[in-house]
Amino acid sequence: MLIDKIKQCFDNNQAMGVLHNKAIDYYRKYLLSGGMPESVKKLISSDDYYNFDLSILDNIIDDYLNDMNNHVTSSNESLKIRKIYNSLPSQLMNASKKFQYSTIEDNAKSREYMLPLNWLEESNMIQICKCVKLPEKPLNGFIDNDTFKAYFSDVGIFNRVVNNDIKTILLDDMKIYKGIITENYVANQLKANKIDLLYWKGPRKSKIDFLISNDDEIIPIEVKSEKNTQSKSLKVYMDLYKPKYAIRISTKDFGYDPDSKVKSVPLYATFLIK
Repeated sequence: MLIDKIKQCFDNNQAMGVLHNKAIDYYRKYLLSGGMPESVKKLISSDDYYNFDLSILDNIIDDYLNDMNNHVTSSNESLKIRKIYNSLPSQLMNASKKFQYSTIEDNAKSREYMLPLNWLEESNMIQICKCVKLPEKPLNGFIDNDTFKAYFSDVGIFNRVVNNDIKTILLDDMKIYKGIITENYVANQLKANKIDLLYWKGPRKSKIDFLISNDDEIIPIEVKSEKNTQSKSLKVYMDLYKPKYAIRISTKDFGYDPDSKVKSVPLYATFLIK
């Protein structure tokens, strides 16, 4: 019933009202487990979410990395893969969020880490979001292959890697990681809907978190982890390219502002963006 209500409000830009906080609460519980089947099974079988056994996520991470040894050709390649994976939180924490090889280790070169990076993407351990130089159709024709972001493929694993505990997640107290974990969650949801992960960088340090292309045009998507949704970047984009509308994903309820042409989508409804 809640899902039906969410779909109805998404289609009609209608507020959820009292059900909004309930749905946000479910969203935070999802951040705790992520979407890996065994982790979800453990969460929903818990008599109290505060008793959720986080070791299931530790086991998944260990299985990922141990399985890697069966597929790589050398211990040196394995070490590089682990270094890239361990660098992801730092990569996303830098101001531009652009993947930088120097973050992996001093003097690291792209040619040394390109194959391990590709391995991580092909094994679905990470998701790559490529930068678009010009937001025109077809978007894939305007990609800057040297500029990209790398996300964890599962937000529950991300929370575990940075050691966010149960209370921190459920009480929405993730502090410095909150913004990038929220963005990582949205990336996972878009990818699950088979949407290419693309973003845009523009003048005056403006950037749009994600771009999607539908039958008519390109729609910018901005992600906010709070209800405060003011953004200079989105205004720059709207002024430059004048799309029919934009999507802002945040903790705010559904709605549409005809003046700014921004459709508000709560975080829990990201799965409806196709």
